[in-house]
Amino acid sequence: MVYAIGAVGVVVALVGFAVFVIGVRAWLLPLPHRRFLGFRPLLAWVVRRRLGEYRVQSIVPDPSSPEQAQRSHRVAVIGGGIAGIAAATTLAERGVSVTLFEGNTYLGGKIGAWPVSFEDGGTAYVEHGFHAFFRHYYNLDRFLRRMGLLEGMRAIEEYVILKTDGSTLGFGGTETTPGLNIVDLALHGVFDWRAIIKDPAASKRMEALLRYDAEKTFERWDDVSFAEFAERARLAPDLALSFTTFSRAFFADPDRMSMAELVKSFHFYYLSHDCGLEYDFPTRNYHTALLEPIRLHLEANGVDIRLGSRVSSIERRDAGYHIGPDWFDEVVLAAHVPGAKAIVRNSPDLQRAAPDLARHMAELQAGQRYAVWRLWLDVDAREGLPMFVITDREELLDSVTFYHRFEPDSAAWVAERGRGCVLELHCYAVPDALDGPEQVKAALLRDLHRFFEELSEATILRDAFQLRDDFPAFHKGLARHRPGVQTGAAGLYLAGDWVRLPFPAMLMEAAFSSGLLAANHILRGLGVREEPVFHVPLQGLLTGLPEGEVPD
Repeated sequence: MVYAIGAVGVVVALVGFAVFVIGVRAWLLPLPHRRFLGFRPLLAWVVRRRLGEYRVQSIVPDPSSPEQAQRSHRVAVIGGGIAGIAAATTLAERGVSVTLFEGNTYLGGKIGAWPVSFEDGGTAYVEHGFHAFFRHYYNLDRFLRRMGLLEGMRAIEEYVILKTDGSTLGFGGTETTPGLNIVDLALHGVFDWRAIIKDPAASKRMEALLRYDAEKTFERWDDVSFAEFAERARLAPDLALSFTTFSRAFFADPDRMSMAELVKSFHFYYLSHDCGLEYDFPTRNYHTALLEPIRLHLEANGVDIRLGSRVSSIERRDAGYHIGPDWFDEVVLAAHVPGAKAIVRNSPDLQRAAPDLARHMAELQAGQRYAVWRLWLDVDAREGLPMFVITDREELLDSVTFYHRFEPDSAAWVAERGRGCVLELHCYAVPDALDGPEQVKAALLRDLHRFFEELSEATILRDAFQLRDDFPAFHKGLARHRPGVQTGAAGLYLAGDWVRLPFPAMLMEAAFSSGLLAANHILRGLGVREEPVFHVPLQGLLTGLPEGEVPD
């Protein structure tokens, strides 16, 4: 039985059936949406069988192992972001003595929050930036659920790209089964498969998204930028827009973004599970909603949290590690890219113990600078859009978050004045040509006024601006230098969103998962029960199936 519903032109054989190709064949395009829905149960079953399970468990704890460490063991965790929190929590809950070093005066790293005072005498917590807690972040989700922190979150109501002509591309309410979600986008008019079908070279090239394989994908595509891929594949404008906004979310313009990393990200976010693009977000500031409960939990489990303690180097001696005057059996280095590079560069002992680590860390790069600007304005923003929108930027603006529509403190500020709005503007990849904050602010405002003319005369009553470069680079050609959790130096482990993992994960989930893996290596050495680890399928829908030559 053959169900040909794919633009990419590959027939999948499964359990004696020749099933279907992902996309839309020309003969199916005229069929009403309800005809597609009639096929859905069978097609969804085929997809699930092909991928295996959407939620794969790679570490299954041994129930016969003790839950608590039987001897004294001291571990330093350097970095209080998501990776460091994962490592410190896991180890402390198993009875390991943990000291957590964090250079900032607050926990959280890239989900950090801190109070800001304004000239009008008011104060407010601001975040590192708005974050989407996607439901396929299996390890992070499990931790937040266990801590009861998901109860204070809200589901995103819609996923929208706001175009420069005022129209929108919407992704809410679409099919969530991998592969079928692509078909549903076509049937909803997000893009036209006919153009792809008529171009065999473009069709064949698009198969890369469905053939994720860690080794082959990076061998074939890591030295190719997304911009080069898009030009060769002759992507339709709306499809190219969707890819471009996705690319910038990884802190790289299309001419820098590795196509291999983009294939991995599409596999991880959209083509390997049935959660779709649905996510949750905190409705209160991150300090109240996340970080203070996490701090209290860490301290209740005996973690010595040292905020404002920036580590510059590590010494390896006495069968362990020295950080300043303190000695530790093992270390988890969970700092961000610039911090981790500096620590290894300033630590001759680490370079001698792990020369490959030193070489890889020297090649590691931070992504492009990014900007986060919180604005308190005296004019109302228009209604009718969800609280978070992506923008088809002309200069800098990549997204806008309407904080006064969900966050109580922002809503109270607007209510007290009787009008106004609180916005957060994001640029995920600031061009190198822009020298400093004032140029970035001016460009962000110009874009904001293009998309929201009603704000063009607004006065900025408060603002909090950040220009940072601490996310990892997912630029072309860099994957070969990315170090893994194990370093080659006994007792030294890496954790962070920049660390190479044995399964596909990105951003917050990559950070948290790496912290779990680092902690599990230590627990395994102590003979203590490990923490379970979950991930999406390792390979794409079409991986391993016959494929023709991909055109250059």
